[in-house]
Amino acid sequence: MSLKGISKTTVANMIGLLDQLEELEGIIGNDPQGCDQIRNLKGDLIETYQKYECMVREITEQVGVYQDLYGKIRFRFVPEKLKSLRRIIPQDSDEFVLLKESIHKSHLI
Repeated sequence: MSLKGISKTTVANMIGLLDQLEELEGIIGNDPQGCDQIRNLKGDLIETYQKYECMVREITEQVGVYQDLYGKIRFRFVPEKLKSLRRIIPQDSDEFVLLKESIHKSHLI
């Protein structure tokens, strides 16, 4: 199953359709359990969509937190740390090779 957003319009249209079905069931006087089933399905749909909206808000907030943290690490911490290490690691050492690889990798991210 692919993951895609749930359209508020689609949900509203489905609720409208269920309302119409409930109205029709009431007008023609068919099985009262049919109306109960429609009301239950409509309630479940509304509750499920409200939970979905809450989760989307939480995910949106978490993405914002992640982006802030990533930006701090990527644009402040890593460059400052690499610059300070570059000043203290001798250029002829094995560690300097690793430092150069880290600097190169930081530019690819």
